[in-house]
Amino acid sequence: MSKIKKEIKKVSKAEGFQKLSVEQVEKKLNTFDYSKLPKPGKNKGDRGQLFETALGIKNGSDLTDLINGELKSFTEGESIAVTMLRHCLLEIINDSVEFEDSKVYKKLKQTIYVGFDRKGNFLKSKTISEQNSPEHYQQLREDFDFIAKNLRIAVDLGFELDQLGFVNRKGEPSHTITGPNGLLQIRTKASKTKGKDYKPLTLAGVTLNNKGMAFYLCGQFGRNLSK
Repeated sequence: MSKIKKEIKKVSKAEGFQKLSVEQVEKKLNTFDYSKLPKPGKNKGDRGQLFETALGIKNGSDLTDLINGELKSFTEGESIAVTMLRHCLLEIINDSVEFEDSKVYKKLKQTIYVGFDRKGNFLKSKTISEQNSPEHYQQLREDFDFIAKNLRIAVDLGFELDQLGFVNRKGEPSHTITGPNGLLQIRTKASKTKGKDYKPLTLAGVTLNNKGMAFYLCGQFGRNLSK
């Protein structure tokens, strides 16, 4: 067991856990001692998990961490994972879900973002909701609709996503799809367990990617948030 996972286990025993509200977590953040968090290691998820544990947020299978929102810690300049694409495919492809009814919107409709620099030092926190940042959600809506449209095209044509004409910085075919506002994207997010291959992302007999993918907020969003 890693040092960080041992720390998570130790804190878990010491803290009481319950589903908290955005307002309760904001209050805790005002007095939180960020020095107790470890410097980031190879596993980027360790800090976020320990952070939530230290705040008394229970790790569970619910869509959101909090009663009325979500907490997301991030490193300045890096993209922020929202949710795995496989959880959203059926509602996007079969139901043509509207953004406001989607899992992506429910994950982001009221979110506390906590930023750190690359050395693991706390920068700032900010809560974003549709009430205080309507333009942000309009851009999310446009990006989500663009991504959803291209996912439906890929399934209809039986294409992998890298056959849709999107390219990376080198001009090579790419599975990554970024919305027109450069705010929301889908890209590969997968880990391989020992002795096993990556699990492909498929729907209705169509392989969209040979690995899992997720929705992300692009790195520029975090950079702007940290200013």
